[in-house]
Amino acid sequence: MHDVERFDRWAPTYDRHYLQRLVFEPVQRTLLDLAASEVPNPVAVLDVGCGTGRLLTAAEQRFPKARLEGVDVAAGMIERPRSVLPAGCRINFQQSTAEQLPFPDAQFDLVFSTMTFHHWSDQRKGIAEVARVLTPAGRWLLADFIVDGFMRYVRQALRMRQFPERAGLEAMLGAADMRVVTFRRVPGLRGQVPVVAIERRPLQTPESGIG
Repeated sequence: MHDVERFDRWAPTYDRHYLQRLVFEPVQRTLLDLAASEVPNPVAVLDVGCGTGRLLTAAEQRFPKARLEGVDVAAGMIERPRSVLPAGCRINFQQSTAEQLPFPDAQFDLVFSTMTFHHWSDQRKGIAEVARVLTPAGRWLLADFIVDGFMRYVRQALRMRQFPERAGLEAMLGAADMRVVTFRRVPGLRGQVPVVAIERRPLQTPESGIG
């Protein structure tokens, strides 16, 4: 993930930034609603790029029985919730990158990534790591700028390769044996930010491959 020092400096004022109200809060509401419909009773939830833990704090209320884990590459971001969240909070924070998640295989039935995918230094490797830690019936809820319409030409002109087009995202997912199952636009952001529910492809058996 790029710009780690910038996020460390941002951490003390991050929760008060105007982007929380304009962008992050609508994204997080949409994501949690979709998560609850896709996996109503998760056992374990992971937020990759958790920042100061705002999404996980909301998830703690929504999923009171779930184990909650957050990872972020910026040490300042995860130190912030450790210092302000109340005793007894069920959320565990660790410093880590998306490309090297510190968890065994098939641990989480919900994985969140909100507005962080475009910062990942190796998106293909990060996708493979999410696939590794996701349970067979789990869902990865990815929210970010997915380039569509006129913005495809802007992306090309400005060489904004970190923001994938939908076809490019689906190709990267396919390489990791994952696929999109739900695509929901976040209200109020001109349709440019969706929340995408992603699953691991079911294993093919000899019987299922007969067609």
